[in-house]
Amino acid sequence: MSALAKPSAALAPGLARSARLMRALGPDAAAIWAELDPQETDALSAAMDRLADDPSADAEALRRFAEARAASGQPGRGVWADLSALDTTALAMLTQHERAQVVALILSRLTGDAAARLLRALPSSLAVEAMQRLLHLGEIHPAAMASLEQHLAGRVKTMTREGSSAGIERIARIFDRLDPRAGTLFLAALESAEPGAGDKVRSLMFTFDDLATLDAGGMQTLLAAADRATLVIALKGAKETTSAAFFANMTARAGELLREEIAALGPVRRSEVDASRAELVGLARQLIGRGEIHAGSQTDEDELVE
Repeated sequence: MSALAKPSAALAPGLARSARLMRALGPDAAAIWAELDPQETDALSAAMDRLADDPSADAEALRRFAEARAASGQPGRGVWADLSALDTTALAMLTQHERAQVVALILSRLTGDAAARLLRALPSSLAVEAMQRLLHLGEIHPAAMASLEQHLAGRVKTMTREGSSAGIERIARIFDRLDPRAGTLFLAALESAEPGAGDKVRSLMFTFDDLATLDAGGMQTLLAAADRATLVIALKGAKETTSAAFFANMTARAGELLREEIAALGPVRRSEVDASRAELVGLARQLIGRGEIHAGSQTDEDELVE
């Protein structure tokens, strides 16, 4: 510990934890500093000055803090270890619907590294409010802490159960963006390594040619939202059935102009075409996710009910 540093034990728990987090974030904490009021900034700066300047000593303090909590015999102490082991995306998903006060409490119990990762992943407004609450966080009633730990333990179990299907979904999204040749090769390799996995991924894939299955309203919504240059490149060399679905939802004049633009392009690199098609598929997925369009066309078996 440096000669100027005072023991951090005298600091309030929330303030000490905030100081450690801001130190762990380093330059990434600039946006949070900008939102704190002068009193909070002064208090946090003073707390950081009272901590040791040696990064290794700070890391050791965080390790001892985590070990002390694990050895304290508190109910649910394994929950925080489980949460700290989650990747950043999972941590962000776990807290996306929580109030700032709860997020602050979670930050106070995670390991230093996990807390810093979560803080970086949070929306800036939530990160700032959570840090402000963490600055003033005091002792938590044991019943409230036990309730939160039970809630989080249930969320972690749910995420674990859903992990397999989520993994298939992520793989399908990757395959969506592969060119057809590479996608076919990788699917075959995946099927060979794990029989049945290829069919599961294939059932969740949504490719450029699948856009032809959109109903008229969906296709017109997609056309209105799509970038013109992206659309022109994506339709270069497209299958006749796919192209027809696009042109069928334009006026004759608009279709004629689009065909002229495609012809005027000349040869286009396959990688550019694949990238443009992947961009359209991504846009379609966003519109589907917002409920603005629906995947699949309306068939006779799926008729409207008056």
